Amino acid sequence: MVDKVILSIYIGSLFFIVFVVAPVLLRVKENKNLAGRFYGRILWRFYRLAFLMLGFYLLIANEKVYSLLLMAGLALNLLLSIYLKSLKKSIGDIDKVPYDDQKRVKFRKLSLLSTLIFFINFVFSIFVFIKTFGGADGV
Repeated sequence: MVDKVILSIYIGSLFFIVFVVAPVLLRVKENKNLAGRFYGRILWRFYRLAFLMLGFYLLIANEKVYSLLLMAGLALNLLLSIYLKSLKKSIGDIDKVPYDDQKRVKFRKLSLLSTLIFFINFVFSIFVFIKTFGGADGV
């Protein structure tokens, strides 16, 4: 039962990041620098909580392979976020950099890739939930 709650909260958090936070903050036309800082702060707090949740899930879940795959997907996002953070530092205030600047284009593409990876993690988490808790017992 606790494993079901943990996985449900994780899935809900991913849903919030992918379908609420990212679209709102990453599609801002003005003050992209400020929006990006808010998004970054949200992500870094999310990573801490998500790894904690998945760590507990790994300890109590029957399906260890799925737990490790969930953690690997989250780790991929974390590594990409670390790279994006360093790239952002090299760019500086993104609002002052031309839209077609090579570094800004690269940053934009990697940000979209990060959101795509979050979406894939979301879909895989739903798959794990259904595979683990679905079936004859019901959800």
